[in-house]
Amino acid sequence: MRRLLWLAAVALAACSSDPDTSAPGSNTALSPPDSNGPLPAATSAAAFDSAAVVSLPPAQMPAGVPRVPGQVLELKQWTDANGRNLLVVARTAARTVPARADDPNDTKSVSLYARQFVQRAGNWQELWRLQDAVERCAFDTWLGPVPGATAITDLDADGQTETTLLYRLVCRSDVSPAQQKLILREGAAKYALRGYSVVQYDSVPAAQRVPLIACCLDTIPPARLEAHYELLDGRYETEREFRSAPPAFLAFARRQWRRWSIEEAFGQL
Repeated sequence: MRRLLWLAAVALAACSSDPDTSAPGSNTALSPPDSNGPLPAATSAAAFDSAAVVSLPPAQMPAGVPRVPGQVLELKQWTDANGRNLLVVARTAARTVPARADDPNDTKSVSLYARQFVQRAGNWQELWRLQDAVERCAFDTWLGPVPGATAITDLDADGQTETTLLYRLVCRSDVSPAQQKLILREGAAKYALRGYSVVQYDSVPAAQRVPLIACCLDTIPPARLEAHYELLDGRYETEREFRSAPPAFLAFARRQWRRWSIEEAFGQL
């Protein structure tokens, strides 16, 4: 059973596309604020109120926002020193019929898209984009943001908010942990944690398997991980991408990762 779980975890990483890639031009240079109107009020870590982030129904997409592929899953709007911001998270899913008659399995491909826009001089400009996918999976498939985990903050009190997405990619036929990613964006800057969820697969409650220290899988020899698959539970590979970030960013990312590590039932696509 341990061997099957380990192989499933490896297969999951293999069936995913290149991790959270950004297309060319994703960090579009923004025009200066409209000189004919006042700047939006700057925020701070103390002043920024998460209640000011409005979750909109997909049908209320503001006019003029560039199209994002797929079905909209999350639509959030707020204001910071950059202006009026909009976060769009969407997903596409497709089923592929087997090419050979002797292949009994359909496969599924799912893509996730996230884009943040800011409104300047009446126009919506793209601030950043993210795209990820599970491709041609013949097993249970799921890809999407963890419900409730998306966060808008101003941790460094500079008036420019940070957007944190936490999502999972699933391609498995057993109780292997899902691939899990946390992406924190502040404008063009991107920081990430990438690892695994915690699932309920025996009599030990999943909450008891959430590690106090989730880092770092890349320091554990592969042979030991193969022999002790449970070391994957709730852990991520490395914190290297946060080395250039303000300390508050990593502290927040660690809390978010641990808070949302336990995997709930999401169903299939």
